[in-house]
Amino acid sequence: MTQLRSTPVVRAATIGLIGSLLTVCGGLSGALISASVTIYQVERGQQQIDLAASEAEQALSIDTGGIFISRQEAAALDPEEYFVDLDRGIAIRRPLPGWGELEELTLGEQMAEDSTAVPSPPLSEQPVYRIRYGERVEMQFDRSTLVNGQPLPPAMAEIMEQLYGSEPWTIPYYSAVVVNVFERPVVADLGMTGLPDLFLTMMRYSSGRANRLLAPEDADTIIVQTSASYQGVQVAGQSMTITLEDWSLFAESEDAYYVIEITYIPQAGHSVQAWDDLQTYMDSFRVIR
Repeated sequence: MTQLRSTPVVRAATIGLIGSLLTVCGGLSGALISASVTIYQVERGQQQIDLAASEAEQALSIDTGGIFISRQEAAALDPEEYFVDLDRGIAIRRPLPGWGELEELTLGEQMAEDSTAVPSPPLSEQPVYRIRYGERVEMQFDRSTLVNGQPLPPAMAEIMEQLYGSEPWTIPYYSAVVVNVFERPVVADLGMTGLPDLFLTMMRYSSGRANRLLAPEDADTIIVQTSASYQGVQVAGQSMTITLEDWSLFAESEDAYYVIEITYIPQAGHSVQAWDDLQTYMDSFRVIR
């Protein structure tokens, strides 16, 4: 197993959620957005945002007003319906019918499943919770792949080589709910000083399109919805276009930073109920503080 060197590029790649392909550069107040990203709408100073998939009529609604709860409130949640980790400070709805089990693993274990490299401790030891839906989509692509109609950025190609070796790269994607927990000392050791810095680091080296961004000044949450359309990828031996829809909510407590990410890959045979389930998971997520 290859151990990644602690360079800025590698830090950004390893701490990032592998399914999130987005580039955002600069500060959140008067954000400087790179030329490869199109921002369709930026909203500030609100607590609720409706996030519509770029190629669908449905929308997910994220209400940040009820995210934070006390330990007493968390302990009162129905254990049959909610998974609660008081030590890590999270609560989320247990898997709904048709979904896989709730898996508890580390960032290192998650990356080792498909990547040729894993981060070193303590980053590799940060906890990950995930629930998957349906079968995985194994996508093969290379430098000639178009992402949202544009060539794959060189920085992203470099990261793909770091993580997956020589092209073509074969990466599995799932419709899933993933919760990452990053302890504050670990994030500080990586040179990040707050929630906006963590957000920008995780999003910097990729090539998707941000459709909605909600980053109120001095807030303890950030919401972003992105989408990426991959043209000319190989799936099961056939050339096709794959669309990846992604919603991420960043939040913080005194002890840790939290990222809940919902990834949705529209596929033939998916039940309409799966979309409603994604809303249920997002509605149920709580940070305990």
